[in-house]
Amino acid sequence: MDEEKFPIVLTAALPAGGTGKTPFIKVYGEWKARQGYKVALIDLDHQCSLTELYDIYETENTSLNLFKGGEVNFIPVEENIWLLPAHPNLQYEPARLRAEGTQNVYFLLEDWLYEHENLIKSFDYLLIDTHPDTDTLTKNALAISTAQIGVVMPTEKSTNAIPKAEQALIDLKTDTYDKRHKEERVTCELFLMGTNIEKVGKYYTRLSKQLMALISEDERFVGYIPHKELFAQAFSDEKQSIWTQLEKEAILKVETNQTFKQQLEEVMTEIDKKIEVLTWH
Repeated sequence: MDEEKFPIVLTAALPAGGTGKTPFIKVYGEWKARQGYKVALIDLDHQCSLTELYDIYETENTSLNLFKGGEVNFIPVEENIWLLPAHPNLQYEPARLRAEGTQNVYFLLEDWLYEHENLIKSFDYLLIDTHPDTDTLTKNALAISTAQIGVVMPTEKSTNAIPKAEQALIDLKTDTYDKRHKEERVTCELFLMGTNIEKVGKYYTRLSKQLMALISEDERFVGYIPHKELFAQAFSDEKQSIWTQLEKEAILKVETNQTFKQQLEEVMTEIDKKIEVLTWH
């Protein structure tokens, strides 16, 4: 496959639920789409959270067919953004693949991309949302990714998931190492992003302070997104893009909203820089 034309692939994955990986995929996808890039979102989480954010409830031609065979349908959901919706039965796929003794089980998604090269090359970015685990489908996503983004909240469960994610990626690289050619088949790198950092007055809450200390120590962090009600509203019933909200004059009259917009753009830009370094190596 012509790597120069192959899209950049990012996977949001951390073995802890509710950390904000689905909102990250949507926000970063919109960020790139607004820059004119063609973005494909792939929902591999059987909970279908990303799919339902776009009010899509398809049961045919979903991401399940990436592993079972059959047609898939990338649905246009916004300008320059297409979504491959999830299916609830994705939860049964890892067990089925193990039971059937599937060969090269971590490269099924890679094989599908090769078989549908013309379709995939029509996109500039593939952004993959995963279930909060380290199972087969998540590893398939990591196997084709430039980077894994672990979204970390200020909770013990979330921070404890970081070494689990790190070890799972190491294990995947070890298990898939090409001994014949003495090279890694999986080259994905792990990055981390803090989210929902909260202050009471001028001071961070206890757990947020702990996460901020971790962010300052771990160079894998690209930054953090502070807690903001405006951000939460972007994923409420109204589902209005955070970028659309941050363009409104009435919202930007509030100084804290201006600061939030600047912080959000800085994190997105830092991710762009990290990815650019990886893709040039």
